Amino acid sequence: MTSTKQVTLLKVHKPKSALETTSIALLRSNIIDAFEAMRWSLEELSTALLQESNLMAWITDSNELFNFPQHYSNREKIIQILSQYEYLSTQAPREIIVCAGFVGASQETLNIVTNLNAQKDEFKRSILALKKIKPLIQDDLLTQAFDHILSHKRDLTTANNLQKMGLSRLHLKQCYRKIPILAQAPLKISWTWANTRSIKRISVLEAEKLLRKKNTADQGIVLQLEKLASLSTNEYLAIVQDLAPHLRANLVMEPSYPKERIMVKGPIPLFFPATVNQPWPEFKPPKAKTSKDKARVIRNDVRLDPIPFLPAIRAHRYQNLA
Repeated sequence: MTSTKQVTLLKVHKPKSALETTSIALLRSNIIDAFEAMRWSLEELSTALLQESNLMAWITDSNELFNFPQHYSNREKIIQILSQYEYLSTQAPREIIVCAGFVGASQETLNIVTNLNAQKDEFKRSILALKKIKPLIQDDLLTQAFDHILSHKRDLTTANNLQKMGLSRLHLKQCYRKIPILAQAPLKISWTWANTRSIKRISVLEAEKLLRKKNTADQGIVLQLEKLASLSTNEYLAIVQDLAPHLRANLVMEPSYPKERIMVKGPIPLFFPATVNQPWPEFKPPKAKTSKDKARVIRNDVRLDPIPFLPAIRAHRYQNLA
């Protein structure tokens, strides 16, 4: 699979000193080493998954970004999903690949997954460390290094013949996200789309600082600053942000498990221990993704005024329900 779509390039930064130059060079090296380690762990996992073809595995075919070849086994599809670290040509800049599924695995394979997750953490730390010093991503030296790494063919089972793309082609969220591992096989699995929102409590002073970062010459911002000035400094506001629908896996576990019913993030296949001829869990595939129902009746215990008090920063007032 090839990727040709361009994503936003970040600024080139000229080091200010020899010390900074040395530091940046070391951080670049850490990123390359961490990505290589993550890539080799993934290759090891791919080999292990194919070797355990006698164990259970399932993945949904309802992902519109992928068109799996008809001859692909479930495990080959799972390898392709887990291997997709770069943007697809059909993928929007903020879009993330979601594909429900599950994999029964030996303890040796689960150990490989654990190690891969640790490598993902290390890669994320190395990227964030460089971002503290300079903005990525049109870093010419990193681009050259990733051109070299990613221009080679991966395992043919992944059907990914990559073009040169450099670091700018990587989908960092897909690189960072960990593969979920369960301590035991669930009895039942069902996937649901969750439509949630983020609520951050801030003080009046914090709200003022956020507003002043906007264009204070704008009449709308001036009016909102005046509204804010009318509040007591002891009052708190809530910044509300609707989150994109995300997939959750609802699990029913054996009664001996610490919790019989649990919920975990489920955008990629879940892994759990399994043996040959072990019964499959009952499972219910996710329905088509739907947006939040804006006409849904607001619960009586909601404490936020539904109308934003400061629209520029999506800040709402808390309601007095007494």
